[in-house]
Amino acid sequence: MISGQMMSTDTTAEVYPLIWTGNVAALADWGVAVLGLTESWRAPGEDGRIEHAELLWLQGRISNNIRKAGEHTGPSGISLRVDDRRQVEALYDRAQGCNANITQPLMDSRIAYSFTVNDPDNNQWWVNAETGFLDSLRS
Repeated sequence: MISGQMMSTDTTAEVYPLIWTGNVAALADWGVAVLGLTESWRAPGEDGRIEHAELLWLQGRISNNIRKAGEHTGPSGISLRVDDRRQVEALYDRAQGCNANITQPLMDSRIAYSFTVNDPDNNQWWVNAETGFLDSLRS
């Protein structure tokens, strides 16, 4: 915002997470295998190593980017929201079948039915079907 006004009236603006990793190809492969994400493209750098990959999740995008020395430290947290408990359970079963690092098993809370799995870079992926509580706060 500039002086209290929006910079653009573009209604196609999107927000999507950027994940920094030392091995973009491995993280993209993990997302496809463990969480059923879809890879839309990979881009190599000048040395041939994959530096960027885009993963798709329903209507959203997740951009994986190479972490350069001294830049972009620390893990990220990503929320993958689905419509219902059955979808959460199916993704949980998929993650278990891949021997993924599940850091929070299936659980019910006031906010969501969910589980959390960490990727090889220790980013936390929170897979959830919200209960409606957060929607009541959003409105």
